[in-house]
Amino acid sequence: MKIAFIGAGSTVFGRTLVSDLLAHEALRDSELRLMDIHPERLETAAGMARRLRLDFGVKGFRIRATADRRRAIEGADVVISAMGVGGFDATRVDLTVPARFGVRQTIGDTLGPGGIFRALRGVPELLRLCADMAELCPQAWLLNYSNPMAIHCLAVERATRIRHVGLCHGVQGTARTMRMMVALLDESPQVLWRHFRRPYGSPERIREWAAWWALGDDPALRYTCAGINHMAFFLTFESGGRDLYPALWKAASVPHLRRFDPVRFALMERLGYFMTETSAHTAEYTPWFLKDPREIQRHHLRVGSYLETCRKLERTYQALKRDVQAGRALAPQPYTPSREYAARILNAMATGRPYVFNGNVHNRGGALIANLPGDCCVEVPCVADGNGIRPTAVGALPPACAGLIGTNVAVQDLTVRAILEGDRRYVRQALMLDPNTASSLSLTQIDRLLDALFRAHAHRLPKNLR
Repeated sequence: MKIAFIGAGSTVFGRTLVSDLLAHEALRDSELRLMDIHPERLETAAGMARRLRLDFGVKGFRIRATADRRRAIEGADVVISAMGVGGFDATRVDLTVPARFGVRQTIGDTLGPGGIFRALRGVPELLRLCADMAELCPQAWLLNYSNPMAIHCLAVERATRIRHVGLCHGVQGTARTMRMMVALLDESPQVLWRHFRRPYGSPERIREWAAWWALGDDPALRYTCAGINHMAFFLTFESGGRDLYPALWKAASVPHLRRFDPVRFALMERLGYFMTETSAHTAEYTPWFLKDPREIQRHHLRVGSYLETCRKLERTYQALKRDVQAGRALAPQPYTPSREYAARILNAMATGRPYVFNGNVHNRGGALIANLPGDCCVEVPCVADGNGIRPTAVGALPPACAGLIGTNVAVQDLTVRAILEGDRRYVRQALMLDPNTASSLSLTQIDRLLDALFRAHAHRLPKNLR
């Protein structure tokens, strides 16, 4: 199998991806083509991959590194995209400029001003990749990891014929979080209270979280989850035939368990179902949590926290680069594959053994989720095997869940229209309809914010939107 990894400088994700590929016997004779526009990061990615090959004791796994994207994808069977346009500087603008106008964001990569402008930068580059794929590897599958996921995938669906699926770790991560909270029901309140009194990011808190996180690793866990990326609802949730929702409702009533996910528990109490994707993310996709400092404090939200996350990722990258240069082992043996989907999907394609996962795909006229728009991107159970990837229908969502999703789908649709038609009016309308922005600003303030963002990002945007 010829696998092209575009955006290979994303070495934190890349380390997991390469380790997972090497952990599957059927993929050890593959050719991995690493591509990135940053020479230093590309060199680090290649060194990391070669070191991991050594750690696993694999000889047949071929590794190529190139800055030429067309060369990387020529004849590929699978193209994995983790591209990001603008880097940390662009992300800082996404968060700090709206903050000056009164729009608070925690992450800013999926919806709102940050998500919209991230899409305006990233989607055109992804579409150029798809154009190259149509010429050089037209039968290849595109596995997209870039955010905003739904906007990227919807644009690919509307503008190309490339076979594609969007992959996120939100569903499996949320399922593990839910299972962890059920397992922690018998933990003493004093222990939980000490955890939250420790400084955020402190070694003790991290170690404790890691120990609790392990409680969520349940091989018997089964669920049905559907919706859109970062807003999918767990319609069923069980382990070994036991419905876990009653225990989750009990966890919602325990103050120090509730603090793990206050926003999503608040929504579960009103909608009836737990959802993806973290309280920090979810607060941005709704109008209730970030407009008021008292609500921010009550739900323990950290405005602008993604900037610190980016700084931590950079420190992690620098540490990884030093390890690669020093020739240190990078993957413990024996290695337990991660919960990421990509390698498991490729293994299913190579072996023909089915693998079920949640993927982001087109709604096919409502054939997958009946009460969401037919021309939108949904996140539903999918099956990968020797024939490729096929999504499964889940029917209609509970009405209130579909209604909440509808507010996000409108923003996604308008953003894609802006990119494909080169019309800034759609960007303005998307920002008007964004739940968090609309709850915080007047129309006049939204206009001024939009103008400021266009000025700040002018050199990063496609010419037809500058």
